[in-house]
Amino acid sequence: MRLSSLILFLSLCLLQPTLAQKIDQNKSFRPFISLDEIFKKAAKENMPVFFEAFLPTCSHCIAYDKTLALPAIKTYLDKNYHAYQLDLSKRENNAFLRSRKIFIPSTPSFIVFSPQGKVWNIEPVGEATNSVKGIIQLLDAAKNPMQNQAQLLERYTAGERNKENMISAAYFTRLSLDTLKNVTLVNDLVQLIKPEEYEGQTSFLLIQKVMMDDNNALFQHFITHLKNYESKFDSLEVKQTAENTIMTSLYSGRARTYSPERLQRLKNGLQAIGLKPQQIAARFIYLEVLIDLDKKQVDQAVVRVKNYYGEKAIPEKEKEFWCKLLKKPGSTECLL
Repeated sequence: MRLSSLILFLSLCLLQPTLAQKIDQNKSFRPFISLDEIFKKAAKENMPVFFEAFLPTCSHCIAYDKTLALPAIKTYLDKNYHAYQLDLSKRENNAFLRSRKIFIPSTPSFIVFSPQGKVWNIEPVGEATNSVKGIIQLLDAAKNPMQNQAQLLERYTAGERNKENMISAAYFTRLSLDTLKNVTLVNDLVQLIKPEEYEGQTSFLLIQKVMMDDNNALFQHFITHLKNYESKFDSLEVKQTAENTIMTSLYSGRARTYSPERLQRLKNGLQAIGLKPQQIAARFIYLEVLIDLDKKQVDQAVVRVKNYYGEKAIPEKEKEFWCKLLKKPGSTECLL
């Protein structure tokens, strides 16, 4: 996805209204069969797999469905892809995406796999590409070994430092739930952004839609200059972006290794967007107890939990939860 297209898409509202219409089987796509069979057939014929991930009553999906049904699209898909529609209102299809570590932020989205089942491209699509020409261009790039997102990620890994390609690759790591690569790539990308560009649209969208970790110069500028961003962008979106990035960092598997200083910085960020002390404490208590236990500081963990509840009695279900954690080695006694 080119930078201009990415900015246009990311600027669109992801909450989509529903209409009374509903999508039926589109004749440009093959009748849906089991996912195992889909990939077996694709491998046998050495043809990539294209899924249009959709919701039956999504207004944007309905608009795309009309274009996708055109004869020119059917001819193109028959020649270039094993093409299927993936109905996200069905639980098993969502389970499939989870098993492949694919995150779909909006519908419709175009997902392209290699004939061998490797994810090549994940593309949420907007109004700007809803045409025969736009769809074919997207799908041509998605199967092009020099243009698809997986290839752009490989080129970055090999040392290429093209800003537009890095943004596309970073977005791919977010949609493919590759947090570690996302963090590394975004950190390198931030190095290419001049400080005077930090408050521009591209930088804000990078934080809003691509970034999965707070530990970089761009986010630290953002969280300490929220008023500047609120003067340029929607205030609610600015605060939501800050909260999302902080919580993604907080719920990361790496969070148990964070220093006290970094944890305090995350708390300060939540305070900056208006959360109250007890709300902040509620988001951190479990992680902080786990960190205490990792350090074998059981007594400190017990004090932390008691301080969290203060003078109030601990609700029974919550007490039962904490009691399972807070025990001396070899003992069944609840330290609360």
